[in-house]
Amino acid sequence: MASEHSRFKIVPANFAADTTLTEDRGWQKMDVRWLITSKTMPSTQTVVGKTSMPPGVKAQHAMHRHPNAEEWEYVVQGVGIKHVGDESFVLRAGELAFVPRDAYHALENGSDTETLITIWGYCGASSLEEAGYFTPEDDRKAGLTRT
Repeated sequence: MASEHSRFKIVPANFAADTTLTEDRGWQKMDVRWLITSKTMPSTQTVVGKTSMPPGVKAQHAMHRHPNAEEWEYVVQGVGIKHVGDESFVLRAGELAFVPRDAYHALENGSDTETLITIWGYCGASSLEEAGYFTPEDDRKAGLTRT
């Protein structure tokens, strides 16, 4: 008989929101929960998280890039505006976006009335630190020119 419990079973409600993510680094009015990382599972190449963005405020994950990982994002509830490179598009519940490694990308809640909930992940890294996290401002300060 199958058990209700396993060290490999992930229940998002059991994970606390990451309170170390700051607005000045692009994490604006978001509830982010790291579900699979090298700290929570025996992961070496995978990160999975859950994000909730409330409606009616400027909830967004501002433009950034990960030089060491690809990223995907699946909308569970609500409507998001996804930015990848120079493209912006609507993502609705049941739709998925892909972000190539090192491409600038962002996400914002596209609704004034509904919470945006996404499940997302990195491929090729087991933590945010391994994936790398750079904003356009970081690149400007480092003298990097990106197209």
